[in-house]
This record gives sequence, structure tokens and C-alpha cells, in this order.
Amino acid sequence: IIASLGPAIIKAGQALASRPDLLPSEYLNELQKLQDDVPTFSNDIAFKIVEEELKQKFGDVFELVEPEPVAAASIGQVYKGRLLKNGQTVAIKIQRPKTEQIVALDLYVLRWWGGVYNGIFRLLGRDIDLQSVM
Repeated sequence: IIASLGPAIIKAGQALASRPDLLPSEYLNELQKLQDDVPTFSNDIAFKIVEEELKQKFGDVFELVEPEPVAAASIGQVYKGRLLKNGQTVAIKIQRPKTEQIVALDLYVLRWWGGVYNGIFRLLGRDIDLQSVM
């Protein structure tokens, strides 16, 4: 579920996955899956993003070595390709669509909720500052 909520939420989950002082181990085990198990997005969308950036057809610049991404992360995914111009093998890193806008909104929401939880933690006698973690 967390992986579908956007890049900033994934990043927050990844950060929390390394904080056994904040969460029980069963939560940590699930959050650690975000370190290397983020779903990919559509190749068609990815290649369109490259074409808009380069103002050229993807196939006029690159040849894919692998047809699917070799890695996916919270803000993008990576393809193994070859430059048509010189045959050099390259990593083609493509940012997820609308990442900047999504991250800005996600961080705003996370920091707001962090403030809410900070108040709850203070009431429980815990000295935890979630906003500084985010």
C-alpha cells in the first residue's frame, strides 16, 4: 500500500525502516521492503518523458539492452540501454511523472502529520520529533 502513495511517502517509509527506536519490528520488516521492491511505471510513459525532455524519439537516441527497467526506486526507474550515436552502454534514469509536484505535496502532508504525532508523543511522555526525521 505504501509504495502506491508516492515518492515522498516511500522515502519516509524507507527512513523509518531504519529506526527500530520508533517502530515495532513487524512494521520495520514491511517498511524494509521499500528499500528494493518499488513497483515500476509504464514503459510507454517513461519513454514519452524522455522524448519530451530530449525533443527526439526515444528510439532515435537509445536502443534498449533490457526491455524492462533493471531497477525502480521512489522517484524513478533505470533502463540499460545503448546510445545509437556511438554504441556506448548507458544507464537511462527516468524520473516518475509529476515527481516534483507530488513530493512537494507529500512533504507538506508528512510534516503536518509529523507535528500532530509529535503532540501525541509528548502526551505519552515520549521525546520523539517526527518532523525532524522527515
